[in-house]
Amino acid sequence: MPLLGVYALIEAVCERLGDAASLRFVAAFDAGDLDALGFLLQTCPDLGAALERFVAFQQLYTDGERLKRCRSATTRWRCATTRSGRPAAHAWMAEVTFLDFLVNGPRWLGRALAVKAVRLRRGPPEDAALRRALGPVEFGALCDELVLPRAELTLRMPGADAAMHAFFERFVRGQLSRLPADGSLRARVRLQVIRRLHRGAPTLRELAEALGLAPRTLQRKLQAEGETLAGLVEAVRRERAAELLAGPQALSEVSYLLGFSAPSAFFRAFRRWTGETPEGYRARLRGQ
Repeated sequence: MPLLGVYALIEAVCERLGDAASLRFVAAFDAGDLDALGFLLQTCPDLGAALERFVAFQQLYTDGERLKRCRSATTRWRCATTRSGRPAAHAWMAEVTFLDFLVNGPRWLGRALAVKAVRLRRGPPEDAALRRALGPVEFGALCDELVLPRAELTLRMPGADAAMHAFFERFVRGQLSRLPADGSLRARVRLQVIRRLHRGAPTLRELAEALGLAPRTLQRKLQAEGETLAGLVEAVRRERAAELLAGPQALSEVSYLLGFSAPSAFFRAFRRWTGETPEGYRARLRGQ
């Protein structure tokens, strides 16, 4: 099924079931639903290896979101979308990814996980069962993020089996090799935006020239993929802001790297995204 069709289905289910949709999905989910990838994860030596394998082969699971590890004093796992449109579907995918970890992780490991923080861009759910399952969560966050102590990554997987793991890894690598490379226009435009962002938000004409297209053709093709240039630039800026604020760069440099005309413009955008200042966000990250 095309990715936009998957998103449309998710949105229809969420509209019908509300907040209960994600919890019902996760409760019925089994590692075998991921086919060989699920068995590969179960046979990993420890939790850290399982997460790394999922990141390496996640294209077999979804084409629209990407889980990535951010190195820091703790271990941060961010679920970033590769699309700027369909925010309800993106929110649901991130929520389900972390909810599966929180609800089904203990089933795999034999004990609850010591999660330091869960952050979601969505607003607080009305469903009480979902709130309990998620635990303490920061809603309306800059990014979708799960924070774990490093010690948790050494937890042994009960199904660890070196021989079976090697077999499933060969099988999964074969599956991945047969997937087409992401040559979508969306991916190509995102790459061009990232390369040019420090000079300011690129114009449609600049990007069209870089891609060898007429501006109106680029606009039409983006619309066909459910995208807009403004939405893509916003998504890239927001994702990069989360990465840069976790580092040592001065706020003025972060503003420059994100292509804002002045730090004040960055601060306004950041407050619109998160409801807090960049300084407050960075201080909170460093306090954890």
